[in-house]
Amino acid sequence: MRRRYVLINGLLVLALVGAGATAVLAVGDPSPTTAAATPTATVSLGTVTATVSASGNLSAETTIGVNFPANSGTVTAISVKEGDTVTAGQALAAADDTSAKLSLASAQANLASAKAQLASTTQNQTAREKASAAAQVRSAQVAVNNASTGVRQAQSTYSRDKTTQDALVKAAQDAYNTAVDAAAKATAKSALTQAKNTRSSTLLRDSQAIQTARGQVSSASAALSNTKASTAVNAQGARAGSIASAKAQIASAQAQVDQAQVTLDQTTLRAPVDGTVISIAGTVGGPSSAGSASSTSSSTSGFVVLSSMSHLQVTSMVAEADAAKVALGQPATVTFSALNETAAGTVTAMDLASTVNNNVVEYGVTVSLADAPKDLRLGQTASVSITTGTKADVLTVPSSAISKVGPLTTVTVRKDGKDTPTQVQTGLVGDSGTEITSGLSEGDVVVLSTSSGVPGGFTFPGGGLPGGISRGLGQ
Repeated sequence: MRRRYVLINGLLVLALVGAGATAVLAVGDPSPTTAAATPTATVSLGTVTATVSASGNLSAETTIGVNFPANSGTVTAISVKEGDTVTAGQALAAADDTSAKLSLASAQANLASAKAQLASTTQNQTAREKASAAAQVRSAQVAVNNASTGVRQAQSTYSRDKTTQDALVKAAQDAYNTAVDAAAKATAKSALTQAKNTRSSTLLRDSQAIQTARGQVSSASAALSNTKASTAVNAQGARAGSIASAKAQIASAQAQVDQAQVTLDQTTLRAPVDGTVISIAGTVGGPSSAGSASSTSSSTSGFVVLSSMSHLQVTSMVAEADAAKVALGQPATVTFSALNETAAGTVTAMDLASTVNNNVVEYGVTVSLADAPKDLRLGQTASVSITTGTKADVLTVPSSAISKVGPLTTVTVRKDGKDTPTQVQTGLVGDSGTEITSGLSEGDVVVLSTSSGVPGGFTFPGGGLPGGISRGLGQ
């Protein structure tokens, strides 16, 4: 029995040694072998491109919180729901407008009274009336001075806040620019976006304060003009002065009507930009100030939170083997099969934390779109093809023509009906073709592999070990 095993093992060793010798000689011996009836391809100059494919869902890079002005009252209607696509100026919700309508009606009545006063005349003043008028002028002038001081203070606050916020944005930008790895880059990008948003909101608030202060100056100046005009009319008793005073009163009353109209308009919450509704904080019957809740996908808060459709991205999961080939800045093509549309993009973020999905380790890759098609909806499924490498004007062969035996890479060259194994050096391995850096010339004909035998094209005759050795080993 032992002798039988020795004989079998000896035959196996001889067969393996012979196979290895045959393979080495086939590579090193320039003498051709007879060509088999296999498909071929011609070596040519071309472009080799390697890609990584994945799928993901469309999301927005930027979100905006939209709120009612302070003390707008009770919510009476919400005109949208989560997932709705809205356009700039579209009504989102409405608050109780009863008080605003009453204020507008009162201002309109004052305007009517001022217009009626235009036709009236004034009586000559007494000493007491003149003193009272002078005091009114001084009081109106003080109001103008105080309002002017308020403007200067508001402008100083704006200048101080702008310096501070610009410094914070610059620091965040510097941190982003100096970030090395993808995780730091992503964190720095988020911090930069937050700094920019904070700067915008702070400067918007300060600008509004300046506008309010200027409005107070305008109102105080109008009141001063009105008081001076009334004083002049009463002092002179001239009809022309009465007319000027009445006109000033009309201008002041008109300003009140305009302000009341703005307040009434603000009881309707409107979208400032085109976007998609991703969260609604309030409810009908609740307070209009219910804007503290944020969306599940964003830290932005507001009564209604919109995702801006001007900056879109697709986040996909890439298998571990492919993720190693992906890098920030690589170009990508994103396909939306539901719309039969494609868009160009760039890899802008990579998640270094892995996820196991169906026993496959995956990493998140974010592609920002450069030219998003119209009619996209957040959450839509997209196919992503990331170009991980490309070389143009290089010698290429189909990858199926290449065989490897240990450190040797070979192709089978067919010439004059004869096949000759030839050692080659390869470069970039693409999706369907491989770059040849040495060993072949343009126009050479190579044989394509049609079997899955031993790498390098070698197989035992009959598809197994010679002499039925494999069967003997099992006995």
